[in-house]
Amino acid sequence: MPSRPRRSAALLLALPLLLLLPAGCAGTDADPSRDAAAPTRTAVPPQVPAVPVLDSANDRPLPLDAYLLAPAQLLTVQQAQARLTTACMTRFGFDFAPPQPSPPPRDSDAPTTRVDGRYGPQNAAAMAKWGYHPEGGDPGAGAQPPRLELSPEMTTALRGASDPRQKYGPGGQSVNGRTVPDRGCVGEAVRTLTGSADGRIGDAQLAEDLKFRTLVDSQKDARTAAVFARWSECMKESGFDYPDPVAALGDKAWQDGPTPSPRELRVATADAACRHRTNLVGVWYSVDSAYQERAIAENAAAMAQIRTALHAQVDAATAALKG
Repeated sequence: MPSRPRRSAALLLALPLLLLLPAGCAGTDADPSRDAAAPTRTAVPPQVPAVPVLDSANDRPLPLDAYLLAPAQLLTVQQAQARLTTACMTRFGFDFAPPQPSPPPRDSDAPTTRVDGRYGPQNAAAMAKWGYHPEGGDPGAGAQPPRLELSPEMTTALRGASDPRQKYGPGGQSVNGRTVPDRGCVGEAVRTLTGSADGRIGDAQLAEDLKFRTLVDSQKDARTAAVFARWSECMKESGFDYPDPVAALGDKAWQDGPTPSPRELRVATADAACRHRTNLVGVWYSVDSAYQERAIAENAAAMAQIRTALHAQVDAATAALKG
């Protein structure tokens, strides 16, 4: 299993859905929700009715959360897809054992309502001890799971394609006396979870697009930029010159070792203190929430479809795991 990911600026972006199947077989390409409505946007910044005082927003939901998989739901879908695919391959007479999905290590500072940490580290005690590293340190890449060795017949049954260069195929081949389904066993599992062999496992593309877009919009908003500037001035008082917390979090110097350096700990400690002094998280979270609420309203019809499909996918995954 890969080691715990380092806390870095990448945590401010959404983590992709990583389905534990052979390379090229994790998911499919179609996403009807993306065709239903392209994201629309309004140039005028949204109003923020109230700004709470927050050191951490990890236990605060965001409007888009209802249209995205929570950590536990993501694991359920991954486990169901792996089980369904394995069961299909067993029917074809193959001993197919992909790495089993398991909950990834999550720091005590990890958000409870989302997969990704949009606002970076928010626990002053953890930052003082571990800086921008994961709790316990970062031992490195670690051992990667072995690649599955697939025979041509197994590849055909798995992907529905006879040509190994083809990602998926229409199926129809006969393997061990059974007819291969559309897109193979991967497609059969996807059909069970989404209703279509070429459905999209995980979050809808439109929801992901809005999650990224609203994060960028909230960072560029004048109200967030102003609190970033105040934070930057606060950091200078401690002798550190960073334009915003994203720059401090993403400092490449933190990648030099498995544990934080003394300077990293000083920067992280100052970062936490300046976040508290300026109410950085409270402002950023409030602005971000306002952008998300407006994005949902601007794409209301498509978002309603996404929410229905997401619930159906989780329900199907739960049923599959129950046998």
